[in-house]
Amino acid sequence: MHYFFHIVDKYGLCPDGTGHEYADQDAAALHARRLATELAKAGEFFRAGFVLVACATAPGSASRHQGARPPSH
Repeated sequence: MHYFFHIVDKYGLCPDGTGHEYADQDAAALHARRLATELAKAGEFFRAGFVLVACATAPGSASRHQGARPPSH
């Protein structure tokens, strides 16, 4: 399944236009947690934000998403 990892912070949404293939939602959530951890290391600019995980609704679809949810901590 294809997942997108959008970055949301105090300035708004930074969309992921590429995404990545993961076997399941758990693997995608793990990747989102890793991204959030790395962004937090960048300082105050990113600490107020989160990574929004969105799943493509159809194979190869980069424009439609479903099941968007922030990763659980």
